Amino acid sequence: MSEQRSKREDEIFEPSGFCQIGVVVKSIEETVKYYEKVFGFGPFEFMEVDFPTATYYGEVAGYRGKRAFFHLGPIEIELIELIDGKTIQEDFLKEKGEGLHHIGFAVDNLAESKKNAEKVGLKVTQDFSRPDGSGFAYLDTDRTGGIIFELIQKPARKA
Repeated sequence: MSEQRSKREDEIFEPSGFCQIGVVVKSIEETVKYYEKVFGFGPFEFMEVDFPTATYYGEVAGYRGKRAFFHLGPIEIELIELIDGKTIQEDFLKEKGEGLHHIGFAVDNLAESKKNAEKVGLKVTQDFSRPDGSGFAYLDTDRTGGIIFELIQKPARKA
């Protein structure tokens, strides 16, 4: 029998909120073709993103990019391609090449989660917030263990 885990007041995210794996690629089109042909992955949802007020290490940098999403079971896989701007994904691509960039966790309150992360000495390396409070934030959790964690607050669903 498993014990029910109680949420801590200073919790950054709930581990069960794991919902996404982000992969940085040079070309979404080439990667999707490969994933479809070789593994049968899909269907894919494509979008272009424009985050003009996104921050890069605390400074507004803004960027545009392409995204493709698909699911492996309950986990969303996000393919990330930069069009222009300054991002931690670009840094990753230059430093390490294509590959697993981050794992994402759904949070109910992005601002609160970022504050809790900062309380334990983590820094936000890149983030974007919408007026409704939804958005995302990447943390410098890769200092130990090599994995970047992303906090994701989805926009409220319209009734």
